[in-house]
Amino acid sequence: MIEAFPTLFSTIKLADHTLANRIAMAPLTRQMAEPDGTPTEEMAAYYARRARGGCGLIITEGTYEEDAFGCRAYLSQPGIANAKHVAGWRKVTDAVHKHGSAIILQLMHGGRVTDPRCLKPGEQPVSASATQSQGWTLYSDDGYEKEIRQIEGPWPKVTFGPARALTVAEIGDVVRGFADGARRAVEAGFDGVEIHGANGYLIYQFIHPTTNQRNDAFGGSAQNNARLAVMTCEAVRAAIGPSKIVTLRLSQDGVDDFTGAWPGGVAYAHEIGKALRGCGADALHWASFNYAENRDPSSSTPMPKALRAASGLPMIANGGIDDGAKAEAALTSGAADLVAVGRPTFAQPDWPYIVRSGAPYEWAAFDRKYVIRPPVDYGLAYPTRLLDPQWPAEW
Repeated sequence: MIEAFPTLFSTIKLADHTLANRIAMAPLTRQMAEPDGTPTEEMAAYYARRARGGCGLIITEGTYEEDAFGCRAYLSQPGIANAKHVAGWRKVTDAVHKHGSAIILQLMHGGRVTDPRCLKPGEQPVSASATQSQGWTLYSDDGYEKEIRQIEGPWPKVTFGPARALTVAEIGDVVRGFADGARRAVEAGFDGVEIHGANGYLIYQFIHPTTNQRNDAFGGSAQNNARLAVMTCEAVRAAIGPSKIVTLRLSQDGVDDFTGAWPGGVAYAHEIGKALRGCGADALHWASFNYAENRDPSSSTPMPKALRAASGLPMIANGGIDDGAKAEAALTSGAADLVAVGRPTFAQPDWPYIVRSGAPYEWAAFDRKYVIRPPVDYGLAYPTRLLDPQWPAEW
């Protein structure tokens, strides 16, 4: 029998870990942790089910690494900031490893898009520069969103407050926070970490020229804009050693700017890639709605391909990959060394096995309600309710 999609189902090595295939489960916001950020048994069931479904690598949802600088971005976000968090995540990593998958923890800092309900009294969100996001939490305010979140009455639209610019000394503190979180992740049994530099969060806010208005060593050029990302990768690598996986996620758009683009397009991507050469990461991870669409009218080169060539680092490509043929094409085109698959693994945890069979299959449609009431392995945990304080009627 000729195996379908031979590249997709070939092994690849990151750090000291040989992955069984080139399918990574993409990081996806779950909001299933306890209100204090402790991972739940439901989370262990959710991640273990995707490992059992055949993903070679699991990348967790964004996790806050410290209780400082408004790091925690949203309600019921998991943390890796203390011993209780470590113990909770240990259940997750143990469950995943039983199925032969590697798992890395995505470390993230909310920056200027931190939910104001997560800030301490009197605390101001931080960013690269003193700016204010024009977005809001809870994704949208349409009727369907209200229905799946079981919201009645006026929509509790929560906007982001004005952010202050981090000082150079505070930037050093933030970098140390990432490194400390990475150490705790390894203590919890993770095979490494992903540093979140995408989707509108803090490191993205430094990389993106629109949100970075600094004129010091951390702004004003692609190299300077990438400096926080480089420092964080280096510090994390020093903290967890050469055997653990370190990846860095990048994007042009964010949770508050879904159509965002890098000024300079592919040329800017080349400069960012060059700045990241030798940064200590094992791979870069491009996040998008479609990895092949670069939003640059002057070039047809996919962004992950440009970053891969300029950085010399392996690339994980995410976006627009929902079947085996598209995954194989991303790998053989030079745009990716692994693919990160999100919504398809939400809707069908056995996606890798089904794709590998090569058999025709009627894929289950992704449903946004999975973010609120996710399907889980009932053998391990039974979903009851969203573990979060009630959203206030207004802010």
